[in-house]
Amino acid sequence: RGPPNRAVARAVHKVPVRGRIAVLRCRAEMAKPQPGFFGRHKNVYIYVPNLIGYVRVAFALYAFAISMTSPLQCIVFYFLSFVCDELDGRFARMLGQTSTLGAVLDMVTDRLATTGLLLLLAVIYPWALLPSVALIFLDIFSHWFQMYSTLLVGAASHKDTQSASWLVRMYYKHRLFMGFCCVCCEVLYLALYGLAFPVMRDMAGVALPGAAADARAQVLALLPGLAPHLGSGSAPMPALALLALAALPGVAVKQICNVAQLRASAALLVGHDQRKSS
Repeated sequence: RGPPNRAVARAVHKVPVRGRIAVLRCRAEMAKPQPGFFGRHKNVYIYVPNLIGYVRVAFALYAFAISMTSPLQCIVFYFLSFVCDELDGRFARMLGQTSTLGAVLDMVTDRLATTGLLLLLAVIYPWALLPSVALIFLDIFSHWFQMYSTLLVGAASHKDTQSASWLVRMYYKHRLFMGFCCVCCEVLYLALYGLAFPVMRDMAGVALPGAAADARAQVLALLPGLAPHLGSGSAPMPALALLALAALPGVAVKQICNVAQLRASAALLVGHDQRKSS
């Protein structure tokens, strides 16, 4: 019998050519340096942006858990959750750890966090039930239609849109514009939530000039129930109320974008069905 290495060599030569090629490829892959934790490794579940997404969900859940007893802490933790929404995308692009799981996690968490906040407003303000439900419907309808239609055309995310609507294209192309609209929505909802608690209303106030004070008086004459939230007479206006008013234009633009997004996405889905049947 020959030396062991010759026996191994003879055994290898008996393996079919395709098998030898597969073995060589496997060895080459094993010889390559494996990406570390901050690289594009194989365990997508523990990508850094996805871990940030899990923390974001935990912050939002904790914020809602204490929402009826600790308004300031609720706002702080909800804000931290919102900050995580910005960080996960940045880390995904910086580390090359973009993933389908991360895109879906981000979109679903956005929808659920906003839904939770609107439901909270509906509980605190009975008059806000129908507006809150309508906003939830519009938000989920428009984004689900958008995601499904973009997947049909091969996009990786609902933000990678080729929509026929110029407004939707501008909304997703210009991240500052999109961020402004999203921040305005969060500011309005959180400000309305905070105004329900005297400790938050009295935290800071702004003295109104004559014309603004007169405008407030006219509003209160029509809607006297708003007096605790807007202040009255010569009393300063709660800072949260001013934040809510300042956020209204951005909120209006966001809802207009949602309607345009829903219409454009529905048109894409109908076009897809028509092409299939032709």
